[in-house]
Amino acid sequence: MTAREERVIASETKTTPQSPEALEWSVWPARDRPWAAAVLLASLAVLGALIAQGTGDRVLGVAAPVFILVSVGSFIARTHYRLTSESIEVRALGVSRTRPWSEMRRATVDRDGVFLSPFEKRNWLEAYRGVRLPFGGNRDQVVAFVETKLPVSFEDGRGEPGRKARGRRGSIANAGG
Repeated sequence: MTAREERVIASETKTTPQSPEALEWSVWPARDRPWAAAVLLASLAVLGALIAQGTGDRVLGVAAPVFILVSVGSFIARTHYRLTSESIEVRALGVSRTRPWSEMRRATVDRDGVFLSPFEKRNWLEAYRGVRLPFGGNRDQVVAFVETKLPVSFEDGRGEPGRKARGRRGSIANAGG
């Protein structure tokens, strides 16, 4: 872990004194990858110019890059995460989304974060109904918190692939898939 990552963890991960069972942190991918952000913004400017010139419609030349920018907003803007004993809260671009833990049935840990699913088994709707929690430099804290709430499987090479951990339901699922 670099000194920069340690500073990010110290400044952006905290437990609140009112509720010691809460975990808060922020993730801002554009800050961590400034060249990728610059290439993205430059590409959007070129796209807008090409669309405006090609169609002769300046409104479309502005609207198309704005729509794409909104779709990648989680990369460009800072996203705040808060885990409490009752819910998962995600705030980005002025929008706050709260989901109770009772809706979640399973958690999958990969190398970049935890995916919380409202389904006990994999389902094509997961991408639309689940919640992604990127680690943001505090992997151990996030995984430990989620393990107290849900059964967790690990697919990131840390430990055995598919290894299951005990969650609040108190049972260990088969690791064989």
